Amino acid sequence: MPSTIAWLDADTEDQARMRDIIKLFTDRDSRDELGLGQVRDVISDGLFPGTTVLLTRARYLLFVPWCFQLAEGKSDAASVADKQERQLISTLRKSGSDDLSGLLGARVGQALQTLPSTIYWGTMRRYGIVRDEYAWKSDVFASGARVEDGDDEGARKRMSAWSHSIPPIPPEFPYRIDDAFALSREEAGWLRERVLEHAPGTVMSHLMHHAPVKESRSPWADPAAQSIEGEAAVLLRNAEGFSTAMHGAALLYNLQLAEEYERVVPEDRRRFTAPVEQYRRELADWADRVEQARIGRWDIGDLWRWVYGTAKATIAPGSERFISEWVSHIQGVDPRVIADDTVARDLVRERERRQKRALARLGNPKRLSAWSGAAGAGALTFRWATVRDIALDIHAGLGRDA
Repeated sequence: MPSTIAWLDADTEDQARMRDIIKLFTDRDSRDELGLGQVRDVISDGLFPGTTVLLTRARYLLFVPWCFQLAEGKSDAASVADKQERQLISTLRKSGSDDLSGLLGARVGQALQTLPSTIYWGTMRRYGIVRDEYAWKSDVFASGARVEDGDDEGARKRMSAWSHSIPPIPPEFPYRIDDAFALSREEAGWLRERVLEHAPGTVMSHLMHHAPVKESRSPWADPAAQSIEGEAAVLLRNAEGFSTAMHGAALLYNLQLAEEYERVVPEDRRRFTAPVEQYRRELADWADRVEQARIGRWDIGDLWRWVYGTAKATIAPGSERFISEWVSHIQGVDPRVIADDTVARDLVRERERRQKRALARLGNPKRLSAWSGAAGAGALTFRWATVRDIALDIHAGLGRDA
């Protein structure tokens, strides 16, 4: 029987988490093979509150409210909002804009199953775009929450689910959308104020004043993020330490998979040449980054104090134990020999066995034969690509003529 993920009885945060999980399973470099996901997500939320890996463009944070505002007061408001979102997709696809990257529904059009409102709802709540009591979009049109038609615009705004200061709906929206995803200066300024008000003291708010570099691959490698100070800078340092240290475990895991794949999978059943030398080279490069990031002097206890104290998160004991043991071990050995370090190899093998039990690949030829050549081999960047592009959208709008 195929596995399923049930959506009933899940609150907004749970639904967002499930959508993130689904996307992560489609990215071979992001799969959580060693059970690091809880810590990864806590750090991500601390750096960039309210974000998920599914966000694409900043203007959706206005498109969605506008679609719902046009439906307010209608007897079939939920259906009208749904129709408006689907029309939005068609209008954008036919806009002729040369910047449609991140268009949700670019391929399937109005047949899109997961609409922008589903993806962006948690972010809109976090930044006060929709009032916090509207935990899910169905609540907006629930009995007692409906805004009645009338001439008193002030009363309508007071009863609306949406922020009173949201920029006005453009004429003919969603049948006409000038500039596609390009924010106006007013729109960009409004979104920046939402972030500054609702996520002060975070790397996310810092990026509202300092534009990131499009080519940067991680927040600690970006000049804008590097200039941050205070507690956010400490968290960013801990994020770099965690990502750098645990990337070694991910690479060593894949090296062992490659070696075992080459050893136990018959040649006529192999789908590719096992990349043993590739992972040895990547571990050599990782050793250089360990030294550059000063992992030998990194205090993982500082991260745990933040996780349990400031973030008040719950982490599985087995995850904390593995992470702490791994960091302690690599701090006491030469990282250049980690590929052949017996203790490090045993730590990774035992972690996979405890994490996945019968589904573990190492020591399981049947599971190993289905290996794609990379399983969770990428370094953690804590939603950076998503956040960077959202921030760049906002800065592009701020730089436009009024």
